[in-house]
Parts: sequence; C-alpha cells; structure tokens
Amino acid sequence: MTNSKGKIWCFWRDNCTVSILQNHEQHVTLSIHKNHGSDKIYVTAVYAKCTNTERKDLWNSLEDLNKLIKGPWSIGGEFNVILHPEEKLGGLSHKNSRSFDFTECMDSCGMSDVGFNGSRYTWCNNWRPNKRIWMRLDKVFINDDWATKYANNSVRHLARTSSDHRPLLFKCDNGQLCGPKYFKFLDFWTTQNHFLEIVRMDWSQNVTRNPVRILQNKLRSVAKRLSAWSREEIGHVHDQFDT
Repeated sequence: MTNSKGKIWCFWRDNCTVSILQNHEQHVTLSIHKNHGSDKIYVTAVYAKCTNTERKDLWNSLEDLNKLIKGPWSIGGEFNVILHPEEKLGGLSHKNSRSFDFTECMDSCGMSDVGFNGSRYTWCNNWRPNKRIWMRLDKVFINDDWATKYANNSVRHLARTSSDHRPLLFKCDNGQLCGPKYFKFLDFWTTQNHFLEIVRMDWSQNVTRNPVRILQNKLRSVAKRLSAWSREEIGHVHDQFDT
C-alpha cells in the first residue's frame, strides 16, 4: 500500500494481519498482528516535509496518535530535520530552535532514538566540496513498550546508491532464543583509538526528559554504540575473554 501522496510504500508478508491506523500526507501508521500471536505492534513510516511550518502537521498528527496507541510503537523514516548540531557537517551552524518541535513531539510520544551503526550521516546534498553538507535526517525511534517486547534493536546506515539518502536497515528481536544479553565493559577499550570520541558523542546528546530517563537513555545509547564499535573495529572479543 502507499500513503495518500504515493511517496511512502509499505510491504509485509502474509504471516501477519495489517490494518491502516492512519494514512497521512507525511506518514503511514500500521497496526500489525501476527497470525499466530496475540500482541499488536504499531509501526509508523515517515516522509516529512522540508519546512518547519509544513512539518507541524506531522508532529500534531503523531501526538494525536499517541493518545490512541497502547502498546509497542516504532516511528522511523526521513524526518528532514536533525535533533542535535553534531548530526550536521558543513553549511551554516544548526539552530536548536529548528529542532524544538521535533524534540517535543518525540518526547511527548515517549520515544527514544535507537541509534545507528555505520556512517554518521544519512543524507548528502552532493554539491561541490566547499558547499557540501551531510546530515542525519533519517532515524528510527521506539517507545518503552517496544523496547520491552524486543530486547535487541539496531539500525544500520546502508550504502547510498542512486539516492542522496542512505537506506536504513532496522532489525529487532525479542532475544528469547538466545537468552538475555548483558552489556560487558572491557577495560582495554579505554586504550583504543576513538574510544573517548565515541563515548563523548553519545553522552553529549541532548535528551529532554526527567533526570532518571536521561541517565537511562544515555547509558543505553553508549552501551549499544560501544558494543557495535567493538564488534566492527576490534572483533568478537567476548568469545576470547570468556574462555
């Protein structure tokens, strides 16, 4: 199916029942029920407008949906706005006021940024080098019910091909087959290049919530980023140290 403007396409397998909760100009929200399961999940695919004024309708729509949705919910896609200055490279400095509506909406809906693996930016204007701009315009957010249902959530920024955006690969599972996974901090990480940069980048994210939630989100974000960095740059060190 497609949204009302034909710019968002959604596909699913026949092992689940899907109904459209809202078909909006800037998003499609689906209610998904596995044929052999009892729990519903909700998925919103976003393709936001380019200006703050046009995006206000998107934020209002998502906040209205939050009053209706009870259960696991993820929101992902192209938001056409960044949350933090470090999500932009090149061009004019980012003004935090441009992110205010986006931040308020995600906070109101109880959403947390899943984070990412791979390149730091998802979009490039492809202009000549001295005019080139990179930004992380594409993201996936989840609420607490989603994080409870699916213990493992990851987003990978894939390679750009013919588009100026990188595709996002969002994976989630409940971890029941593998048992619980616990974050393990390895002392030798502190001696590796880029360790402090990785920690500083995630910890410095601006999270507008109560102090306990801020601490939880930052710890979770740093743990995910360090685990991914260790796997990709160093190797599967857990197997070596658990022998």
